[in-house]
Amino acid sequence: MTRINDRLFVFFSTCSIIWMTIIHPVPARADKVLVDQVMAVVNHHMITKSELDRSLAPTFKKLHKRFRGKAYMELVASLEYKLLMKKINERLELEEAERQGLTVTDDELDRAVESIMQKNNFTSKWQLKAALSEQGMSYRRYKQQLRKQMTILKLVNQEVRSTVVISPDEVRQYYLAHREKYRLPPHVSLRDIFLKIPAGATPEQIQKIRMRGEHILRQLKRGDDFVILAGSESEGPNAENGGELGDLTKDQLLPELVEPAFSIPPGHVSGLIQTSNGFYIIKVVKREDNAFRSFKDLKTQILNDLTKKTTDKRLRIWLEKLRERSYVVIYAKPSSLDQKV
Repeated sequence: MTRINDRLFVFFSTCSIIWMTIIHPVPARADKVLVDQVMAVVNHHMITKSELDRSLAPTFKKLHKRFRGKAYMELVASLEYKLLMKKINERLELEEAERQGLTVTDDELDRAVESIMQKNNFTSKWQLKAALSEQGMSYRRYKQQLRKQMTILKLVNQEVRSTVVISPDEVRQYYLAHREKYRLPPHVSLRDIFLKIPAGATPEQIQKIRMRGEHILRQLKRGDDFVILAGSESEGPNAENGGELGDLTKDQLLPELVEPAFSIPPGHVSGLIQTSNGFYIIKVVKREDNAFRSFKDLKTQILNDLTKKTTDKRLRIWLEKLRERSYVVIYAKPSSLDQKV
């Protein structure tokens, strides 16, 4: 069964430990109690350990196969704490969305499910349900979680993302200020004429090939066209293209070719260069020793990076303000790290 894309389980984040105990009588037996631990309180809503455990159960199962003892408990505590922080933010956002009257309609939810199915190449609902089942989640619970995420997305788009505008001048200034990040390694554009040395060739055969190469060099020195000679004399795979090798960095070249490729002036031709598999004559078409990726190629990437960075910063500030207006208490202590698995 194809596993569902990890994007579908964004709400499976992670979190810490818990330490205020609630005891609820079980109706059927007055002498028994149901014990749960409260991780945090957000206004009138409690986040319990069992709630986190349900979300993290598939992750814990995988971790337990690889880790034991203290290492396992430290990972569990870290994951629980991260999820706790996410759940707190989620609760604050959902309550703010409710206050503003933001909702996700059934039609919007159905369209989102259809889009998710298409992205995961699911042609029917049963495939989605089966993939969710493999992750230990029911289709009903998945839709509930998806509705929450879509509601939060509406809120964040309205309150945060809509306020982020990055101007073209900011993009260009960032490029100029961080230009060193976009420096390219030295690279050279080459053409070659290659004469192959057959496997097991005798010294006499190698000498014949050398003499042929020296003859080609004399032709080049008298002014014959490199492209034409490469097409008629080269035994390399690029002979039909006039020996064109394209742009290459030092680590893409044979060791024997690096020095001449990066020392010969552009437009000039090397001597005869012997390697283990044959003789080369190279022509340096152009060379860039101090090049940068162009602003034209980078401006969309920089715009996206700046937009994300600014959005993340403003989202943190906005969430802090939500917390200041809310009642949030976290109950946690590291005693679970001392427990034995």
